[in-house]
Amino acid sequence: MCTSAIKTGMKYFAASMVIAAAAAVYGLFSHGVYSYFMTYAFMIPLLAGALPYLIAAMKGREPEALKFTAAKGLQLAFIATLSAGSLLKGALDIYGTTNRLLIVYPVLAAAMIAGAAVTALKKR
Repeated sequence: MCTSAIKTGMKYFAASMVIAAAAAVYGLFSHGVYSYFMTYAFMIPLLAGALPYLIAAMKGREPEALKFTAAKGLQLAFIATLSAGSLLKGALDIYGTTNRLLIVYPVLAAAMIAGAAVTALKKR
Protein backbone atom coordinates (compact mmCIF):
# COMPACT_ATOMS: atom_id res chain seq x y z
CA MET A 1 0.00 0.00 0.00
CA CYS A 2 1.09 3.54 -0.71
CA THR A 3 1.75 5.23 2.63
CA SER A 4 1.79 8.77 1.21
CA ALA A 5 -1.68 8.26 -0.27
CA ILE A 6 -2.92 6.89 3.06
CA LYS A 7 -1.47 9.87 4.98
CA THR A 8 -2.97 12.38 2.55
CA GLY A 9 -6.33 10.61 2.56
CA MET A 10 -6.41 10.57 6.35
CA LYS A 11 -5.60 14.29 6.47
CA TYR A 12 -8.59 15.00 4.24
CA PHE A 13 -10.70 12.66 6.36
CA ALA A 14 -9.65 14.55 9.50
CA ALA A 15 -10.50 17.87 7.83
CA SER A 16 -13.89 16.43 6.92
CA MET A 17 -14.54 15.45 10.53
CA VAL A 18 -13.49 18.89 11.81
CA ILE A 19 -15.92 20.53 9.39
CA ALA A 20 -18.67 18.11 10.45
CA ALA A 21 -18.04 18.88 14.13
CA ALA A 22 -18.03 22.65 13.49
CA ALA A 23 -21.28 22.40 11.54
CA ALA A 24 -22.85 20.32 14.32
CA VAL A 25 -21.85 22.84 16.99
CA TYR A 26 -23.11 25.70 14.82
CA GLY A 27 -26.36 23.79 14.35
CA LEU A 28 -26.83 23.45 18.10
CA PHE A 29 -26.91 27.21 18.47
CA SER A 30 -29.03 27.98 15.40
CA HIS A 31 -32.38 27.76 17.24
CA GLY A 32 -33.74 24.95 15.08
CA VAL A 33 -32.86 26.57 11.75
CA TYR A 34 -30.58 24.54 9.52
CA SER A 35 -29.04 24.67 6.09
CA TYR A 36 -28.09 21.80 3.81
CA PHE A 37 -24.98 23.75 2.81
CA MET A 38 -23.82 23.73 6.44
CA THR A 39 -24.95 20.18 7.17
CA TYR A 40 -23.24 18.60 4.18
CA ALA A 41 -20.12 20.78 3.92
CA PHE A 42 -18.08 17.88 5.32
CA MET A 43 -18.80 15.87 2.16
CA ILE A 44 -16.57 18.11 0.02
CA PRO A 45 -13.22 17.11 1.56
CA LEU A 46 -14.50 13.59 2.09
CA LEU A 47 -15.48 12.95 -1.54
CA ALA A 48 -12.95 15.17 -3.31
CA GLY A 49 -9.99 14.52 -1.01
CA ALA A 50 -10.14 11.46 1.21
CA LEU A 51 -11.99 9.10 -1.11
CA PRO A 52 -9.65 9.29 -4.14
CA TYR A 53 -6.54 8.92 -2.01
CA LEU A 54 -7.86 6.08 0.13
CA ILE A 55 -9.15 4.15 -2.89
CA ALA A 56 -5.81 4.63 -4.61
CA ALA A 57 -4.02 3.46 -1.44
CA MET A 58 -6.11 0.30 -1.44
CA LYS A 59 -5.02 -0.27 -5.04
CA GLY A 60 -1.42 0.37 -4.02
CA ARG A 61 -0.75 3.59 -5.91
CA GLU A 62 -1.31 7.34 -5.83
CA PRO A 63 -4.14 8.89 -7.91
CA GLU A 64 -2.76 9.40 -11.44
CA ALA A 65 -3.92 12.98 -11.91
CA LEU A 66 -2.58 14.04 -8.51
CA LYS A 67 1.01 12.88 -8.85
CA PHE A 68 2.09 16.41 -9.72
CA THR A 69 2.69 19.07 -7.09
CA ALA A 70 0.76 21.80 -8.91
CA ALA A 71 -2.26 19.55 -9.35
CA LYS A 72 -2.19 18.62 -5.64
CA GLY A 73 -2.03 22.28 -4.67
CA LEU A 74 -4.94 23.15 -6.92
CA GLN A 75 -6.93 20.22 -5.54
CA LEU A 76 -6.34 21.48 -2.00
CA ALA A 77 -7.36 25.00 -3.03
CA PHE A 78 -10.47 23.60 -4.74
CA ILE A 79 -11.53 21.72 -1.62
CA ALA A 80 -10.80 24.64 0.69
CA THR A 81 -12.67 27.10 -1.54
CA LEU A 82 -15.78 24.94 -1.88
CA SER A 83 -15.78 24.07 1.83
CA ALA A 84 -15.45 27.69 2.91
CA GLY A 85 -18.12 28.76 0.43
CA SER A 86 -20.49 26.03 1.62
CA LEU A 87 -20.00 26.94 5.27
CA LEU A 88 -20.50 30.64 4.55
CA LYS A 89 -23.63 29.95 2.48
CA GLY A 90 -24.92 27.75 5.30
CA ALA A 91 -24.29 30.43 7.91
CA LEU A 92 -26.05 33.04 5.79
CA ASP A 93 -28.99 30.68 5.20
CA ILE A 94 -29.31 30.09 8.93
CA TYR A 95 -29.07 33.81 9.58
CA GLY A 96 -31.82 34.37 7.00
CA THR A 97 -30.00 36.49 4.46
CA THR A 98 -28.23 36.13 1.12
CA ASN A 99 -25.23 37.63 -0.59
CA ARG A 100 -24.73 37.86 -4.33
CA LEU A 101 -20.96 37.50 -3.92
CA LEU A 102 -21.32 33.83 -2.94
CA ILE A 103 -21.16 32.94 -6.65
CA VAL A 104 -17.41 33.62 -6.44
CA TYR A 105 -16.74 30.37 -4.54
CA PRO A 106 -18.02 27.88 -7.14
CA VAL A 107 -16.57 29.93 -10.01
CA LEU A 108 -13.11 29.98 -8.40
CA ALA A 109 -13.37 26.28 -7.55
CA ALA A 110 -14.23 25.45 -11.17
CA ALA A 111 -11.25 27.48 -12.36
CA MET A 112 -8.97 25.67 -9.92
CA ILE A 113 -10.13 22.21 -10.91
CA ALA A 114 -9.75 23.14 -14.58
CA GLY A 115 -6.23 24.35 -13.83
CA ALA A 116 -5.43 21.10 -12.05
CA ALA A 117 -6.70 19.10 -15.02
CA VAL A 118 -4.66 21.15 -17.48
CA THR A 119 -1.56 20.81 -15.29
CA ALA A 120 -1.97 17.06 -14.99
CA LEU A 121 -2.55 16.65 -18.73
CA LYS A 122 0.48 18.81 -19.60
CA LYS A 123 2.78 16.71 -17.40
CA ARG A 124 1.72 13.49 -19.13
